[in-house]
Amino acid sequence: MEYRVDVRPLGAQLVSSSEEDLLTTFHSAGIGVESICGGIGSCAKCRIHILEGMTSDPTPQEEDQLSAEQLARGVRLACQVHPESDLSIYIPASSLTSEQKMQLDSELEVESPEPAVLSCELEVEIPTAPGDPGSDLYRVEKALRATAPEVEIRSVDLAGLRGISPLLREGKGKVSALVRGKELLGLAPAGSFPLGLAVDLGSTKVALFLYDLSRGILIASRGFLNPQVPYGEDIVTRIQHAVEGGASQLQELVVQGINDNLSVMLAEIDRDRSDIYEMVLVGNTAMHHLFLALPVEQLGKSPYLPATDIPQEVKARDLGIELSAAAVVYLPPPIAGYVGSDHLAAVAAARLWERPGPCLLLDIGTNTEVALQTDGHIRSCSCASGPAFEGGGLSQGMRAGDGAVEGVSIDPGSGKAQLTVVGGAPPVGICGSGILGTLAALAAAGIIDSSGRIREGRPGTERRDKELVYYLVPAGEESTTGVAVTQNDIREIQKAKGAIRAGIDALMAEAGLGNEDLREIILAGAFGTYIDPAAALSIALLPPVALDRIKQVGNAAGAGARSMLLSIAIRRQAEELASRLEYLELSAYPGLSTLFAASMYLSEDAVREAKSRFRI
Repeated sequence: MEYRVDVRPLGAQLVSSSEEDLLTTFHSAGIGVESICGGIGSCAKCRIHILEGMTSDPTPQEEDQLSAEQLARGVRLACQVHPESDLSIYIPASSLTSEQKMQLDSELEVESPEPAVLSCELEVEIPTAPGDPGSDLYRVEKALRATAPEVEIRSVDLAGLRGISPLLREGKGKVSALVRGKELLGLAPAGSFPLGLAVDLGSTKVALFLYDLSRGILIASRGFLNPQVPYGEDIVTRIQHAVEGGASQLQELVVQGINDNLSVMLAEIDRDRSDIYEMVLVGNTAMHHLFLALPVEQLGKSPYLPATDIPQEVKARDLGIELSAAAVVYLPPPIAGYVGSDHLAAVAAARLWERPGPCLLLDIGTNTEVALQTDGHIRSCSCASGPAFEGGGLSQGMRAGDGAVEGVSIDPGSGKAQLTVVGGAPPVGICGSGILGTLAALAAAGIIDSSGRIREGRPGTERRDKELVYYLVPAGEESTTGVAVTQNDIREIQKAKGAIRAGIDALMAEAGLGNEDLREIILAGAFGTYIDPAAALSIALLPPVALDRIKQVGNAAGAGARSMLLSIAIRRQAEELASRLEYLELSAYPGLSTLFAASMYLSEDAVREAKSRFRI
């Protein structure tokens, strides 16, 4: 049975049915409601308030995530609620996906133009009287041989072939020939230049970069939230959704997201998608496989093997990407089940093998990739850091949108926090850089000890629902409900932090290195850009090095994708690097559990003492 749903404060009027949960209704209507767990009721991010109407009874998941008082006030999880009458509901700001900080730029250089697609200006003779044999294609090839004798044509794209005759006559023989390798992609009006698109397909965020290929000029860029996020922020949940029949849905969501956002970019510069002849896409192995509609079930089971480890070149039309009909999508090779082409792109952009080593490269996120270079040799691993650094698994975690706490300092005497909030809005939650900074500030103020335990009775702390919490913002001040950090929040960040540090230390041990040997630590990605390196050092997320040895480079994966779009030499270089990069599978690493336990401590001295105690 269908019911009307009045959504406040958005003013939306929706129709739902008793067979459909409200989260599905919201997503179908294009309303962005957080759902990190993929709608199974474990993340509690899709909280709503039932103002009027009847619904299904609270589920066990809701009773586990929400207090009896909250349920009595009408607080529910949208993924668990089914309407049983017309409803009036309220979606709080912390449950809505908002515009996020998107890290598109990078300090790493993008290569000079040497693109895969060449544009050759031609003057093709078109006979006006009978008796001059030869096809239109023959005349184009003849003009090409005269203009660019180094170009050899062995094949012609069918879509491009269909346009040759009309374009020759419209241009009166003056045209641009678009050539990729030994394939003629087609013709374009004389004087036009081909465009290329680089895509960094992250688990959480997607970045698009549009280039003039001939001149190597960036002409537009755009970032957006990966539309697959509602079906699981962590890779394992998303793989499970794909295995259970949602693979084509996940592929279509990403393709549509790229197409829609590309349309916005092209409208701003008054260009057409038919001008785009090349696309390069990088992503972790799961994103790579889902984009290509490759099987992913084996990625979720030991030994976590990818379906392929070679580069792919696919016609964009075969994937549903709306570019020129002849356009090609190039995907660099994945390295392993949990180290993908985005990591390869970051290593290539940083030119890690050329840096004075030993040096580390970290791209921190839901899945954190770490590379260690020593004497030109590169070892990599993947750390299951989980969604905590994106706000997942935290009681008031959120992404870096308006209202997210992103910077914290705490007065040791009063316990009062000074906050920096995204957008200058009233604080409603905490983003990843904010929770990391909070952890460092709590430790510095003595409110938590090196094991992460909140010290009862310290200023700003109190018990809430039998759990110790620290209030960044007490209820009734800047935020009506307050913003608090719970003991469980601290444990979630410790687990994420511990996973990353354990991965770093395992790579260092394999190379026979000590912390004193490190000459540089490179932090990449959005989280690596926005975190405070001093805070990361103070809680032993990073090995102890001088602060000036830490470099934040922005979107390294995006820079690598852009370089591979512009330079076929960089593509070949990255492919060769992938073949010799050494991968360390952490799940099989001896003593990982004890290394992880030691790495969860929140000071370097405590980590060192725990390693000694555990005989690591």
